[in-house]
Amino acid sequence: MAQYCLEEGSEFGVVLIREGPEIGDKVAKTYAVGTTAEIADFRDAGDHILVLAIGRKRFRIVQVFDDGPYPEAEVELLSEQKGAGVSPEVVADIRSLFADEVDLILQLLGFEGVELEIPAQADKLSYMIAAHLRIPLQAKQELLETDRCGERLARELELVQKERQEYRLLLAAREHFDWDTAGDGLEQIFSDN
Repeated sequence: MAQYCLEEGSEFGVVLIREGPEIGDKVAKTYAVGTTAEIADFRDAGDHILVLAIGRKRFRIVQVFDDGPYPEAEVELLSEQKGAGVSPEVVADIRSLFADEVDLILQLLGFEGVELEIPAQADKLSYMIAAHLRIPLQAKQELLETDRCGERLARELELVQKERQEYRLLLAAREHFDWDTAGDGLEQIFSDN
């Protein structure tokens, strides 16, 4: 499938599996809402292809066809309310909080000074936040299924605030503790839980 998309320059659909196998003879049961994806980059790894894909448009599955080499479906693209009902001030506030979280993550990873482009459009911002949150896939699916951008951003605001606090604590612990000379002292900070 990836080879076909690369040759044709076409997008493909991504849906979360509800139950069943990801590969094999049986077709997995999926959630009804997914997203089209565009291959942004790929690496040929010999017997398989490593793909970096970017989600583009939400869709709802109308009908699944499983008689080909891989599952296909007829889909209905879902309209996007590009920030309807979300004030520019609220978007700017959430964008600022998320940019702060990204900065904290980059600091923790040792990439101080690296800047990522954070979208200013409410709908694109909401999807970028959802993609980067450390939450279970089911919770990400619920965000994807949320039709109203304002509602999605409101849910994400709570999650971003919580994660930012966790990253701040990790960064403070890292700055307080010399990881290189820690040796057996780690058990004083971290439990086995």
